[in-house]
Amino acid sequence: MTTAIPGPPVGKEPVQHEPDPQPTPDMHGPFGRVVDVRKDAPTSASSAWVTWLLFMVPLCIAEFRDLPELEIARVSARAADLIASHGDDAQYGGHHQRSARTAIAKGLAVLARADGGVTALGIHACLRPHAGCPGISPALSSPSKHEERDV
Repeated sequence: MTTAIPGPPVGKEPVQHEPDPQPTPDMHGPFGRVVDVRKDAPTSASSAWVTWLLFMVPLCIAEFRDLPELEIARVSARAADLIASHGDDAQYGGHHQRSARTAIAKGLAVLARADGGVTALGIHACLRPHAGCPGISPALSSPSKHEERDV
């Protein structure tokens, strides 16, 4: 016995199913989104500081990703204590410079968890997409003839 599978009706196109549009992710990924906002900030840290924060804050975000809230609170309190005690070492050098700078990066990583993230010291860090995020760039347009000559 042979079974025939009917095809589309004569004169009609087969229905093409469009894939559903991808939903907007609710997270930026394991490292969050950390961007340089010095051009938009009235004040910011030195170029070396910003570069270091652009490297270190995403690592701290990834480190804290799976920690429970109680542990995040402990990290936050420890960072705040270190910054309060040795914040001048972070800027001007001293025995506690490394730990103070790391505490600042950890503090920014904790603050990135808040709605809208954090913008400080010339960087913006966030974990989730939000309105007004400086890390979201508009679609790039092709350069005009005038801009091409300036290159």
